Amino acid sequence: MLFRIIRTIIGAAFLFLIGYYFGLKGVRFYQVISESMLPTLEVGDRLVGEKIGKLKYGDIVVLDDPMEKESVIIKRVVGLEGDLIEIRNDGYLYRNREKIEESYILEKPQYVVTPVKIAPGRIYVLGDNRNNSADSSIWGPVLINSVRARILLRYWPIKKFKIF
Repeated sequence: MLFRIIRTIIGAAFLFLIGYYFGLKGVRFYQVISESMLPTLEVGDRLVGEKIGKLKYGDIVVLDDPMEKESVIIKRVVGLEGDLIEIRNDGYLYRNREKIEESYILEKPQYVVTPVKIAPGRIYVLGDNRNNSADSSIWGPVLINSVRARILLRYWPIKKFKIF
């Protein structure tokens, strides 16, 4: 009887701590629904994200879709406030006039982005599938406030588990 009470108390405490952590950290679960992040993320992948703190280059984020207000999209942060972003004819991303090597993209973009200075409170996001992604190359920098989460890990499929 005593063992059952102790087990119940420990179980309740564990559930409370998990709930507290999820609430405090703002941990949320997401599913990839488009091919815009290939090859990094595939349709159907399941992800865990947390409320953002300070963003950095390369972070994969979930943000409000600027074109469909009730939807969210997943993209990679390539520019932060104050940066000068461009994509030149050679297919490379340039940040502050420095060529950026991006091993994670599916293929070089087949378009050009004229230099864009990112205003305070905004970021520049691109899909890893550059030629099949609606992103900042189309609608420009997005508000940092539109970012809902930074992706921490992919938990499904299990064989592709990865911490980002």
